[in-house]
Amino acid sequence: MSELKELSWEVQESVQPLPFEALERRGVRRRHRRQALTGAGVVAAVTIGVLASVLPLGNVTGTEKPPAAGTPASIPVDQAAEKLIGDKKSGMAGVAFATPTRWASAWTSPHPGNTWNYAAVLSRDGVRTTAPVRKNQYVVLQTGHEALALSMPTSMKGSDPTWAQSVMVRLTDQGRVEKRLRWAAPTSEFADGDVLLAYGTLRALNLETGTLREVKVPGIDNAYEPQRDSTGRWWLVGARNSGVSNIYWTDDRGKTWGHSVISPGRRGGQLGVSPDGRTIVAIPGGKPGTPGDLVPLRLSTDRGEHWTTVATRDAPYLSSPVAFDNGTGLALYQGKQRELLRPGAGTPLTPPADLGQLNAVGEFVYGLQYNGDHAITSTDHGKTWKYFDPR
Repeated sequence: MSELKELSWEVQESVQPLPFEALERRGVRRRHRRQALTGAGVVAAVTIGVLASVLPLGNVTGTEKPPAAGTPASIPVDQAAEKLIGDKKSGMAGVAFATPTRWASAWTSPHPGNTWNYAAVLSRDGVRTTAPVRKNQYVVLQTGHEALALSMPTSMKGSDPTWAQSVMVRLTDQGRVEKRLRWAAPTSEFADGDVLLAYGTLRALNLETGTLREVKVPGIDNAYEPQRDSTGRWWLVGARNSGVSNIYWTDDRGKTWGHSVISPGRRGGQLGVSPDGRTIVAIPGGKPGTPGDLVPLRLSTDRGEHWTTVATRDAPYLSSPVAFDNGTGLALYQGKQRELLRPGAGTPLTPPADLGQLNAVGEFVYGLQYNGDHAITSTDHGKTWKYFDPR
């Protein structure tokens, strides 16, 4: 790995212990409307006190269990973040679950001049905290059994002044951890404990140091949807600026990469990988300059050695592939007739009318509410769904 080039400033880190109070429950009726870019929803006021409590809907997947007795004392409330999250003009920009009771959500609030402020909520088994308000958007992601919030710099140049405002917030069993991100020179390899992110370029984040660096993969210009299975293999969709997209994988942290074509002649694509890495559901991108193009929904149950096309749908409306260890998966079709396609499992189901996209953590499936600010969750592979307010 290339030698790290640190900026002159040092990582700033604070760790605060966890609260021990049990959760409060309350029913809150909310109305929602989606605005431009990330959207905005009308929400009820958030109770702010010495300790902030999660406010789950009743009888929903995602509802927290109280923290264990004897957990250390409180996490101070960030009033500015709570105000943004509770503002009636704010909307949810993303949600990521690590387990059904560990999640993070990103929130955004519009301001005059087409500008936005961002904050995030993190919850771990009933303990809740927030990430501080930033001008740069938060992304939330799952790594192992943890969900975290990340506000990255505007660019990956070490001279970019927005590195000073970049931040990573985690909620661990030791408490709340906040670090400013550190720049490091691009590399072709990454460390065993790094988490891969794809925002145009592939990036590696070290959770312990807060170091964020670009990862160069030979033969590709852009990377999408990195996922790690239980064997340690990292998968992603890689593409050249002028060529088709392939599935790429590495078993040795970027020293070598294997690849296979998702579907000849197509650019972009989406990928779902099961936890054990054997089941893969793939959706190729559309063919450039081909209106009404039909794309195949493809399934592999042997780590990509062999593929079966299980359905075809028009390109703009087929999305969100997820895969399970039992050789099946899901994909969302939002065309004229909405369908929850079930590769390897048979007849499609009818999804909730406001389900906007899908993700999965093991057998737990979730997605964002279209034109609203709830997460929608399922524990039975999409047969039944529940709503959850991740704030």
